Order: sequence, then structure tokens, then C-alpha cells
Amino acid sequence: MNVAFCIPDMIIGGVESVFIRTLEEMLKKVSESGKGDLKICVITHAKIKEPLYVDWFRGHPEIELRVCYPLQNFFEGMIKYTNFFPVRQLRKISFSLYKKIKQINIRKNFEDIDVCIDYKNASFFKELAFFKGRKITWIHGSVKYLTACGIDKHLCGYDKIIGLTDAFVKDFKNTFPALKDRVLRIYNPIDRATIRKIAQRGNRLSGKFFCQVSRLENFQKDLDTLILAFNDFYLQNEKPNVRLVIVGGGPREKKLKKMVAALPCSGNVVFTGAIKNPLGYMESAMGLILSSKIEGLPTVLLESMAVGTLCVASDCQYGPREILMDGKAGILFEVGNVKQLSGIMSDLYNNKINTKKFIENATLSLDRFEPSLINEQIWNLIWK
Repeated sequence: MNVAFCIPDMIIGGVESVFIRTLEEMLKKVSESGKGDLKICVITHAKIKEPLYVDWFRGHPEIELRVCYPLQNFFEGMIKYTNFFPVRQLRKISFSLYKKIKQINIRKNFEDIDVCIDYKNASFFKELAFFKGRKITWIHGSVKYLTACGIDKHLCGYDKIIGLTDAFVKDFKNTFPALKDRVLRIYNPIDRATIRKIAQRGNRLSGKFFCQVSRLENFQKDLDTLILAFNDFYLQNEKPNVRLVIVGGGPREKKLKKMVAALPCSGNVVFTGAIKNPLGYMESAMGLILSSKIEGLPTVLLESMAVGTLCVASDCQYGPREILMDGKAGILFEVGNVKQLSGIMSDLYNNKINTKKFIENATLSLDRFEPSLINEQIWNLIWK
């Protein structure tokens, strides 16, 4: 049996970290089961450049890497040099032609594959159009996202569609009744013991601070609300010695820094940039805050729960409410509500919230995400 896990690229992000964790569990399962005839390969659109993942795959030579478009990194790197007309259009046309030419020969990457797992939002629907084996896709987003991006049109080509929460599955069945028998929920795995060990090696800060961990890539994470809420908290509490630590890097970093620079709280906001191990910051924070407008199953909440830090999250679709047990294992606030989030920060700072009870409930609820349990579900899906 040959299984291909397909993912467009490997950047520092929640989906990619869960992807690596899933591969690690799969390798353990292969070893324990004695089914050495199960071969795993990973197929990407672009060459993997992120050092963290380059090193990981070098350390796991039993997983073969295949690349569909070896020059994709080159074309994407040219964006900063071609950001004017007509060179911008010429780059787009050239890249499009290159991909179409490569797709003619791309079938050989899949010739020996029995099962394809398109791990990120059906992103390989073009490459898998001809594939005759079993096709499974993971959806890391909402049903609304599927329709907004036009992904829904391609889902009928997959034998199974995996959602990350029960809420997603319910919404999916209501929206796409013709596909209701193909969808099921599989949680992302979280290895508590490993997470805690990694946290001990991570950077940390002394003093009181709130922490946000995300890629600063788009408006989905709604860091504007987080920053404005912290500024309001800062002023309402007479400028306390409390910091907001924003862990992560990405295209929006400069704009966010400019926004912060114009606010009274600017001296208390720390941008760490992208780091390999944010768990130390998360473990030593007063609270981990997720301010997203939309999510799948946010890994950062699970990691925060694993290291024993209180989670504060927007009540967005879908993951936060399900992860935080309807508010029993963490604090939920209305999406985009600056005043409500500011009030939660103030209550935490002034010890008006029983954080111990939230953390106890969170710890008990993590059994749902045990890697062995999740891996068994994936294993059965492959061998079905």
C-alpha cells in the first residue's frame, strides 16, 4: 500500500505543525503494526525551504518527497521585483504556463499511489483530477470559506472529506446534503507530554503578559481587535506593567507595528517575529488570546491547554467553542468585540477570574485529542 500526503508548501503555521505530528504518528503506527508494506510519501507543489521542515524530512528518509513544480519558489520570489505593470502580468502568465506544462507530466508522481490524502483544503484538485485511487481531503476552515473560495465545486471528486470539528460536519451536511455520507470529523492530535517538554526549551518572559501566536498573514486572525483591546485595557488600568507579546511573522507585520506605534500602549507591545518554538512564551503567559474571525481547529489553543495556560478565544466558527467546551475550559468572547476582550484582560489582571478551574477543565478535556486515538481513525480510513 502506497499513501501520498499532499500539501502545497511547508511554512511555519498550525496546519503544517499538525501535519508533521500526523506523519510522526503514522510512522509509529507502521512500526508497531508490522505493516512494513505501507509506504508513505509527501507530495508538495513547491520545494520545501523552511529550515525546520527541511531538517525534519532529512531526519526521516523513509518518507519520500516529491515536488510538482520545482520552480514555484523562483516565480513566487520574483513578486517583489515585478510589482509593476506590465512585468507583473508577464510573471503571472509565465508562471501559469509553466504549471500547465508541468501538469502534463505530473501524473508520474501519482502512478504508484493507492491512496491520496489532500491535506489542505482540496488544494490538489487539479493534480488529482485523473487519479483513479481513493482520494481524501482535509478541510482546515469553515463551510463559508469553502464556498467563498470556490473549493466546494471540487469536493465531489473526493471519496472522503474530513472536517476538524463536529460543528463543521453538521454545517457541511446541511449545506451540501448530496455529500453528507462522505464527511466525517477527525480531530487534530495533541501530544501533551511532548508539548510540555518542548515548552521547557522555549523562550519565555518574566512579569505579566498576554500572548498571541499566529502567522501575521491576513485579516483572519483579527490582530487589530486584539491590539485595540489591549490598548483599552492598558488605559483603563492606568498603564500597568503588563505586556502583549505577539509571536509570529508574516506580510502584515510592518502594518501592525505601524498601528501599534500610534497607540499609547506601544511601549508594552512586543513583536517577537517568527520563532521555531513559541511554547515557552505560551506557558509563561497570563493567558493565550486567539482573536480570529474564522478558524478550523486552532492548534494554538490545544497547545496552550497542554502547557496549562488559560485560553481566551473569539467565539468564531468553528473550533474555539468546541475545544473550550462551550466556555467551561476557557473564556469565549464575541468576534471583533474590543470592549469585551478588554474587560476579560482587566478581570484576569485584577484576579477576578478563577483561572484554576478553567485550566483544570481544559486539562481533563484533552483526552479527545490523544494522538493514538486520532491516528487509529486515520489508519482505519486508509485501510478501509
